[in-house]
Amino acid sequence: MTQTEAVKMWLEGADDAWDTAQKLFSVQKYHHALFFAQLYLEKLLKALTYHLKDDHPIFTHDLVLLVEKLSIQASPEQIEDLREISKFNVSARYDELKRELYKKATPEFTSVWMQKIKNLADYFRSKI
Repeated sequence: MTQTEAVKMWLEGADDAWDTAQKLFSVQKYHHALFFAQLYLEKLLKALTYHLKDDHPIFTHDLVLLVEKLSIQASPEQIEDLREISKFNVSARYDELKRELYKKATPEFTSVWMQKIKNLADYFRSKI
């Protein structure tokens, strides 16, 4: 697979994850929407890895670690947001943590985080 093909594959996967997150949000499946929104950013960062480094991204769901490996500028606020968003992936996978995310994932909470995720995604996309 060429670098261009790899970037395209990860971007298509990212777009699909974002589409899924938005659909889940619209039917009030908020904790699931956050899971797919995290996946959206993860796939964007993996596309960016191929774009900037022409190398396979590390196997992780940790968005902060992915950004650190890319050596791109991120503000302290962006890093804190990425740290919190990374929890949406883990929290959606394990029952006890899933219950905690379910309780937090109100329409208001989810709306705020979906907007933050969109803003971060726009920032990362601008680098591809």
